[in-house]
Amino acid sequence: MGTVDKKQQKQREYWNARSRTFPRFEEGDDNYEASMLRYAVENGVDFNGKSVLDVGCGSGMYTLRLARMARSVTAVDVADEMLRLLREDAASMRITNITTERSGWDDFSSDERFDIVFASMTPAIESDESREKLMHYATEKVVFMGFSDRMLSDVMQGLHEHYGIAPKIFNNAQDMRAWLDGKGIPYKAIPVKGQWVVAKTREDIVDACVTTLRDYGAEPDPNFVEAHVKAFRDETGQYVERTNYVIEMIIWQKY
Repeated sequence: MGTVDKKQQKQREYWNARSRTFPRFEEGDDNYEASMLRYAVENGVDFNGKSVLDVGCGSGMYTLRLARMARSVTAVDVADEMLRLLREDAASMRITNITTERSGWDDFSSDERFDIVFASMTPAIESDESREKLMHYATEKVVFMGFSDRMLSDVMQGLHEHYGIAPKIFNNAQDMRAWLDGKGIPYKAIPVKGQWVVAKTREDIVDACVTTLRDYGAEPDPNFVEAHVKAFRDETGQYVERTNYVIEMIIWQKY
């Protein structure tokens, strides 16, 4: 197995594991995904009747919303289980204009081009080649969302300290702007700050914490993790994680 194959297999295993506790599509116009798509529309992106490529689609929280506007959506993700969740939700919502493809972005290939290429918070866009590929498949616009700073999770903070882990710093928004500047491509960058508040069951929050720590190379004790998360239990019995984020939505025209 080659280096790329091993890397993709590791990514697939990680995201398949994350799918057990990963957020799924939620109806409503006042949640995070709805607000982010409003930002895109308010800044000149018209998804109506368009073909869209959703890169690193995950469980489909954006894909399903995009499909309600677009003519068609091709959803690409490295994880089988993420795509299974997406197909399951699409079927329950009777949405039929989504095509899923299991692939890492480096290996993705298609003869088709898409009006809009959409990529939200995906670690697959990390090199000049991966950025160039977004441009290659777009005929009109690219919508990219990336982190501008370290994500600060109140649950994970103490676990990082306990296991001596330095949390990853995500600068993919700055990296994308630098790449666009170097190419002389004009763009809009819309900063968004906020806090994700996610309630989980005890089993799910322990599972998510253990999976994340293992991705850093730690071998966590589930009993220690379970004791740690008790401090985040609310009066309803749910375990609430709060994560501060700084994100940029970057939009540019394909010339």
